[in-house]
Amino acid sequence: MSINETAQAPTDDSPDSIALALSGGGARAIAFHLGCLRALHELGILQQVSTITAVSGGSVLAGLYCSHPGDFEAFETRVREVLSQGFVVPALKRVVTSPDGVKAAVYAVALLVERTVAMLARLGLKLLQKDKPGEHWPNATPFLRKASRTTILRNTFSETFHGCMLKDLREDRPVLIVIACELRAKAAFYFTRERLHCWRYGAARSEGVELADAVAASAAYPAALPAIDQRVVFNKKDTEASHRITLTDGGVYDNLGLTPLWPDRDFSDSMPVKRHDRIIACRAGYGLDVTEPASVWTSRMGAAFESVFARAQNLAMKRLFDLKEAGKLKGFLLPYLGQKDSSLTFANDDLVRAEETAGYPTNFKAMDNEWIERLVRRGEQIVHAQVKEHWLPMPPRETPNGEKI
Repeated sequence: MSINETAQAPTDDSPDSIALALSGGGARAIAFHLGCLRALHELGILQQVSTITAVSGGSVLAGLYCSHPGDFEAFETRVREVLSQGFVVPALKRVVTSPDGVKAAVYAVALLVERTVAMLARLGLKLLQKDKPGEHWPNATPFLRKASRTTILRNTFSETFHGCMLKDLREDRPVLIVIACELRAKAAFYFTRERLHCWRYGAARSEGVELADAVAASAAYPAALPAIDQRVVFNKKDTEASHRITLTDGGVYDNLGLTPLWPDRDFSDSMPVKRHDRIIACRAGYGLDVTEPASVWTSRMGAAFESVFARAQNLAMKRLFDLKEAGKLKGFLLPYLGQKDSSLTFANDDLVRAEETAGYPTNFKAMDNEWIERLVRRGEQIVHAQVKEHWLPMPPRETPNGEKI
């Protein structure tokens, strides 16, 4: 397939195509989204999904679903193992038992020294009015940061995915689009089986790119992990060019992973994505609480970031309503971890309440079985309740005992 061809699954005769978007949220997102997928699988909806978009923690789960061999039960067992192990301890073990830690430390020191000298040089050039914009020293570091905490996490992900390459993702699973943010262009950066894509630069081939590369880029939370620093050859309008890219957490650009799925995307430089009639957007976050007064710089910046971040997600959710009202979507679901229980018309009597799952942090530490079950169960219950209330009646299907439901 040419890198300029559409990255999509073969079109079928079904009048309603379905896309699934999995938000970020660390291990919390992995567990909650697992519950959502389990319910969708039980209802026969997951089997109809043609595209999955994923960010950060959501990309870990989506990567496992689109790469792990075996049936859904084997996939769920593997996800629970991953949640129980986490990624922090395995990453720390790599620091001790492999050269990764030393390499990361050497690059960090080299970068600190080089950037300090560069800052002084830029100040001198500015005073002499000889500073010029562009990708040259001292504006840009002359070497790529090839080892860091992020590459250690990437190598840990590689073990989780058993070295799966993007081109080796399962063809019987939905098209996977992993979303990162390209900091130089301030734009979305997409990883798919066939290509890498950023509208600023064009498309690049996916040969030699691991699933772990995509997930690490999507999960590189900028407050804790350095951006991935690479050079990639892109093709844009039949012209090839090498560009230096710096990739960070996809949640910086679009934490709900909805951008590739908007039905009114018509920008000529965008990555072509199949248009979908229905979208299921799983959000593994919480609503904002009233906190202490933001009286110092750190609390002001934290509160400002949370406000902008939450507002962006809320606007994306509102756009789903607007698109449905305009007739551009036939329907959508919004399984939301922080959902108000009172708004669920068909809530189970044994519903895992919102307060029971409140407060789990956004990280990749090991999760105990109680929290795993709590988050998975809530995701499953919310999807069942929302499908019953908002989805079109599902066609009858048979249970393993031959009963129609």
